[in-house]
Amino acid sequence: MDFKKIENIFLLAFVLLNIYLLVSFISRTDLQYATTNPTQDFTSDMRDRGIEYPQTLPEVESEVYYMQADANMLLEDNAESLENQAGSIDSEGTLYTSILSDPIELEGNPEDGFTEADLTLLDEFVNSSSVLFGEQYDYLRYDREGNRFIYGQMVNGIPIGDGTSEISLYYGGDGNIISYQQTYAGPMKEQGSSDELITAERAIEILFQNNELASGSKVETPILAYQRTLNLENLSMYGPIWLVPVTNSNESEVFRVDAVDTNGRILSDPTDTPALEESDESEDASSEDTSEVEEPIEAEE
Repeated sequence: MDFKKIENIFLLAFVLLNIYLLVSFISRTDLQYATTNPTQDFTSDMRDRGIEYPQTLPEVESEVYYMQADANMLLEDNAESLENQAGSIDSEGTLYTSILSDPIELEGNPEDGFTEADLTLLDEFVNSSSVLFGEQYDYLRYDREGNRFIYGQMVNGIPIGDGTSEISLYYGGDGNIISYQQTYAGPMKEQGSSDELITAERAIEILFQNNELASGSKVETPILAYQRTLNLENLSMYGPIWLVPVTNSNESEVFRVDAVDTNGRILSDPTDTPALEESDESEDASSEDTSEVEEPIEAEE
């Protein structure tokens, strides 16, 4: 018996079997990848439904961290230094409400739009000595429903967009800014390692997939922002989200999409200003200190 020949036959069979198994493994891997990573072009479907969206979208930041803010009373501790306004702090010490002695006169209006000069005027006010820590805030957007200009505290170049650290300048029926409210989260520090974020385009696609974009609606430029994800007695944690403003039939809505969750999680809209609700409850309990400024603010809202 030729054992050498038999050995060669078994060796050849073994090699062919390994080649077959390798090819089968590669084919199954490709199939699984195609199944779990579909590449669908939603832009054409959105266009067919008359949904407008920006052709140029913001780039994703290279390094974005979860942020921690320690509890503080910085607004309450510094409010007395402000001049040319009648202001008050809520019972929690986290919301400052002010009536301006000298209203800010604007050229534009919500219907026709505001001018660059208007925004420059507001920027100058926010960065003046009339506002606490104003240099840490940047203009975020105009809220039509609340008739207010919103400035968010900037953290590593990203605004806080959930109302917990913002300045709201209220636009009155006379075309002037006569009051503002401010919340302030305070200094923040990075926690953990940086997270890989979904793109702005992906955030829009998530809304489309979940039937949040009606036919004929207009998607404004998404804004990368922070939203509070954890609120404890001594500290708060903030995570990145995409704010996606959408206008439909002259009605505006801002959707919030988790910027870390690749599965596409749409977040609920947090209370615009949680401290304001707490302030209202304390006023109902006959707090006379803030009653003088309550009526003008309610008239603006």
